[in-house]
Amino acid sequence: MKPKALYPLAFVVVSAAMFVISTSAATAQSVQVSNPSGPTPVNPGALSATTAILNPGVVSWVHFGDLLITTRNKQNYADFKSMINNLNRYFKNGVNFALLPGDNANDHAESQYKLIKQATDQLEVPLYAIPGERDHKGGTALYNKYLEPVNYQSFTADKYHFVFLDVMSGISDAQNSWLTNDLDRAAKAGLKSVIFMHSFTLASDLQDVIQRDNVIMVDAGHTHYNEIANDGNTIYAATRSTGQVTEGPVGASVINLDNGVVSWKFKQMGSWPFVMITSPADKLLMIGGSQFVKDTVDIRAKIWDDKGVTSATMQIDGGQAVPMDRIGETQMWSVRFDATRVSDGDHRISVNVIGAGGNTNQDAITVTVDQSGNVPQVQRSFGPVGNSVGAYVEKGLLGTHTTKSGHPVKGGKDGKH
Repeated sequence: MKPKALYPLAFVVVSAAMFVISTSAATAQSVQVSNPSGPTPVNPGALSATTAILNPGVVSWVHFGDLLITTRNKQNYADFKSMINNLNRYFKNGVNFALLPGDNANDHAESQYKLIKQATDQLEVPLYAIPGERDHKGGTALYNKYLEPVNYQSFTADKYHFVFLDVMSGISDAQNSWLTNDLDRAAKAGLKSVIFMHSFTLASDLQDVIQRDNVIMVDAGHTHYNEIANDGNTIYAATRSTGQVTEGPVGASVINLDNGVVSWKFKQMGSWPFVMITSPADKLLMIGGSQFVKDTVDIRAKIWDDKGVTSATMQIDGGQAVPMDRIGETQMWSVRFDATRVSDGDHRISVNVIGAGGNTNQDAITVTVDQSGNVPQVQRSFGPVGNSVGAYVEKGLLGTHTTKSGHPVKGGKDGKH
């Protein structure tokens, strides 16, 4: 099955051509210089290899956990194919791309990469991959042949810059130089950046550019469990493994960036619709010191269902249900919230959805209202260590593998297990 042109709307795609960077000693296996042809997805036939802007100001993606594929008859391969079918059916008009975060083939065998390629060829949205330590066994020739021809690259879409890194074999001088130039240029252009790397515990190696160049999120795999940390400027997220599940059900995480606000939620395989509040910021995911709620704001949510949506309503602190309006032909819904009518402090916002098929779904967040400007900002040290948000069951964070320091139980300082 070949991917179809799925998006009838007029989209703006700003590729990595904005950042034409010269890099010495670049090779096909180690680096892709930003170039006019744009980023290199795993499935280049999907949507002519573009990342479409589906809803202005919002970029969304689906993050599959580490696959660790071995043979065709294993459950993790069946689960991966089921998730691809679900993405094609429910998410295809509402996500910009999907991600494989590394440790794709369990034993670096060609037969395993062929199975992954057979599955990903069915995906109808762009798919990007990064290598994990298992993809480096014996070199990355098979990874480059069947998944990504390059190990690191970047592109820009809407207001955001996306960087895909190869970190598990160490960050080479060439990659580090490329990354510094790439993120510096993105920051100067006023873009907010997201870094994809196999293990977010290695973010400390990139502290200078993360702090300097407006990196709002580091999205990773590796841990085999769901985890989020927030140091006040950057969100660090890990999605549980598909191949070696150590907690909860199989599924994928969904991430949205809505005008600088990060939202994250784990979607297990099951019923639809699926809804996420994308703005304002959840209290646990506030970054940058400017995401308190004040005056009048839009409560925005994104809803996925192949049958359509019958209704969406919003409540503040369990009060009256207020109807939300769909934004044009997008999957975004919105309603105005006059924060001057509530007290300073924390308030619960919930969105309830009824799909056209009769099923329901809900999402809820806690926001912090600060009309007076007197609500203190929490001061945190850099990085994920010590900054875990802990258990947040409604979002799929079980908190079962978090130490008191917030550092993952699996993996040492080098991020390996």
